Amino acid sequence: MNINIVPISRLNGTLWAPGSKSYSHRAFIAAALSKGVSILRNPLTTGDVAVTIELLRKIGVKILKKEDNSYLVVREADSFQSTKGILDCKNSGTTMRFLSALSLLVEEGLSLTGEFLDKNRPIVPLLEALKNLGANYKRTKTKIHIKRVNHSCDPIQIVGNISSQFISALLMICPILYCDNNCFIHIKTTTPLVSYPYIQITKEVLDSFEIAIQEIIQPDNTAKYSIRCAQNYRPQVYDIPGDFSSIAFLIAAGVLTKTDSKITIQNLDFNKPQGDKKFLEILEEMGANIEVEENNHQLTVYGNIYKHPLTGINIDCQDIPDLFPILSIIGAFAKGKTFLYNASHLRYKESDRIAIVSRELQKLGIKVKENTDSLIVYHSETLNGSVINHENDHRIAMAFIVACLFAGSTSKMNNIEIINDSYPDFLTHLKQIGANIEFEKS
Repeated sequence: MNINIVPISRLNGTLWAPGSKSYSHRAFIAAALSKGVSILRNPLTTGDVAVTIELLRKIGVKILKKEDNSYLVVREADSFQSTKGILDCKNSGTTMRFLSALSLLVEEGLSLTGEFLDKNRPIVPLLEALKNLGANYKRTKTKIHIKRVNHSCDPIQIVGNISSQFISALLMICPILYCDNNCFIHIKTTTPLVSYPYIQITKEVLDSFEIAIQEIIQPDNTAKYSIRCAQNYRPQVYDIPGDFSSIAFLIAAGVLTKTDSKITIQNLDFNKPQGDKKFLEILEEMGANIEVEENNHQLTVYGNIYKHPLTGINIDCQDIPDLFPILSIIGAFAKGKTFLYNASHLRYKESDRIAIVSRELQKLGIKVKENTDSLIVYHSETLNGSVINHENDHRIAMAFIVACLFAGSTSKMNNIEIINDSYPDFLTHLKQIGANIEFEKS
């Protein structure tokens, strides 16, 4: 499906934040590992999470939707038994990495494929770590087969600066393993952690399902973990919080409006360890007017970029990779320059986010300077309407939809279905608060 994005000046309304993608992935897997019935309330169930749900069902986990946007998750006697065929993880890095770890529970292992492998996204460090837990793997350009062949559990050393999902996958599988040679599994990162808030989310979900993890963060930002083996996940009723990563796009749209605007977003838990809450601090430092009401679980954006002008700043992206695309857009509207750094791991996401964002910004007439691990975005008085190529990266797609709302002419974007990966109601929500998005007839 293709859309035309027509420029606007004002946005107003109240919206409900969608369930967190990161929490939803982890909660479905934790519930699947629990012996009994868990209930997950308000999860995201489309896009990448839908892939995780589908593959959990294929390995014998029962997942049933109830009427009130909650899901029953049941691990039954035949769950995690042998499964026939190859499981397609598509382009979901979370699914591919988490299912790679879960393969150790399946008698004959799992065979995994997907666009993820076609794009050569990183996974070998995780596969090598699984060997220390008794697994063997065979990898081709299109498929990985992983099987646990013994019950040894040797200490693991793994890089921390490529993907936090390597660590999260290990933290989720290690507690449930039986080990012949150890009562504890020890994990040490050999390089500093990136995207650490996502590891915090993993630990919070594990704690809720009564799994104990001992963590030590070293002064150099490397980490050590000690995990007791043969623990039991306990079934829970678990509420998925609203997603700060998704609402960042709505907040940005409000901030960038040219006349007085007011957008209120509800269903937010400011006490959860979502790293993308940092977005609020960054925008306020740049000059945005945002009111947070923690007790009411909501925030309000007061827009009008002329009344609340933005100023470019230096932004460390090490722990906030999902904010990089929309922060790059905001940088184009901020006086001076915005310097986004510590971003080398963004070249291994759904796309090379640094390169693609740089290219598409220049199409809009924005001056940028791309480096190996950073991007400088310079202020632009006007933006050109353009045809945006998001390279099948949902966050780039949503970021540039926001940018094009404030361009000088109508813009176009194809294959808009990609936003379903994390925020299926994004366009609906934008239109509810006044955006002019036209769907092209096929």
